[in-house]
Amino acid sequence: MTGSLLRQKRFWLTACLGLFMLFETVRRADLKNLLANVQNIDPLWGTAAVAASALSYLSIAAVLHCLLTGMGFSFRFMVSSRIAFVSATINYVMAIGGLSGMAVKVYLLSREKVPASNTLSISIIHGFLTNTVAVIFVYLGFFYLYSEYKLSRRQIEVGAAILLVAFVLTWGTIQIIVNRSFRLSGWRIIRRLLAGVAARFPNARWRQLGRADSFFNNFNESMTLVVGSGRSLLAPALFALLDWLTMFLCLKFSFMAIHYPLEDRVLMVGFSVGIFSGLFSITPVSIGIMEGSMAGAFYLMGLDYDRALMATLIYRATYFFLPLLLSLFFFQHFFVSREQPEPERAPPQHSHSEK
Repeated sequence: MTGSLLRQKRFWLTACLGLFMLFETVRRADLKNLLANVQNIDPLWGTAAVAASALSYLSIAAVLHCLLTGMGFSFRFMVSSRIAFVSATINYVMAIGGLSGMAVKVYLLSREKVPASNTLSISIIHGFLTNTVAVIFVYLGFFYLYSEYKLSRRQIEVGAAILLVAFVLTWGTIQIIVNRSFRLSGWRIIRRLLAGVAARFPNARWRQLGRADSFFNNFNESMTLVVGSGRSLLAPALFALLDWLTMFLCLKFSFMAIHYPLEDRVLMVGFSVGIFSGLFSITPVSIGIMEGSMAGAFYLMGLDYDRALMATLIYRATYFFLPLLLSLFFFQHFFVSREQPEPERAPPQHSHSEK
């Protein structure tokens, strides 16, 4: 049985698990109330939710476009948008702490003739800018939850562990981006491990530590170049903030669409729960997990379960599932078609040693 077949079976198994969890989440609601809420959806606020979702994805694309421009690569915004859109949607389908989206971004940028070392540095900074804002939302949500509601000792311990993991990951990413000596120390450790493994296979063709050193040097150069110009990171950071603000507005407008307005701090709790549940979800697009966790969080805060679930479903449809359907066109463009025009590229601002 091939690895590809195993991955397909694992995908469909987790998809069925997610659909079952979604079914159980919906089954706990009053179907008559859900149908009544569907019939009473305000089309104006529903359209606003779709518009907020579109603006969020455009902001994701703007972050990537600004980083590419700052590194000396001149792409049309449409090309950057396609790459950002496809990597974001694939990351939602196979959420592994953001790694799947980063891998796809590296692959798609490499197809646009961007050197691998540059694609990695761009992807790391892009992911950092977007995920750091997400972590801030998670902290704000948990802070409000702790300050306003009585939690058991176990719940506090789990929450503290979650926040600690988020902090460590954020700190490590910051060090990789801004601290040159940290990158060098980390590479020395990785290189020793690679050398130890390579020593066990003296005749293996993949033993090319020289090329690995060249890759790291180029990666280190490009990272230093981008970070060294602090102004070049200002625009991407602002677009990353706009991305998450519009994503939050999409949730807010989803509640407005069913005539159930909530305070922003209450929305923040459900929003942060949704963000965290989507980071390491075991089901595609976090189906079943995000709906249940968000609706459950709102219910525990005293909200009506049926209306909270309906708003969550609207949010999920407008921000996750509708863009996923639209991205199928781009999947075909990137992963099936091999005829792609050479992008216009500005002269790099530094030399690359890799071939």
